[in-house]
Amino acid sequence: MEWVSPKELARRLGISRRSVFRLVSAGKLPEPVRLTARMVRWRWEDVERFLSSNANRSRRGGKHD
Repeated sequence: MEWVSPKELARRLGISRRSVFRLVSAGKLPEPVRLTARMVRWRWEDVERFLSSNANRSRRGGKHD
């Protein structure tokens, strides 16, 4: 199991660290796991699964296929 920090997640997705948290708030990324009061991490496999699931949902429900 691979854990990624907000900085690493932002790097992998090609977005800013702030955008990571905006996408979480908008429901476009999964919630992180809080390891301590000041440390959060994501399971990389959870992020990949979440993004894949949302991409498939968008394709099925889109009117512009």
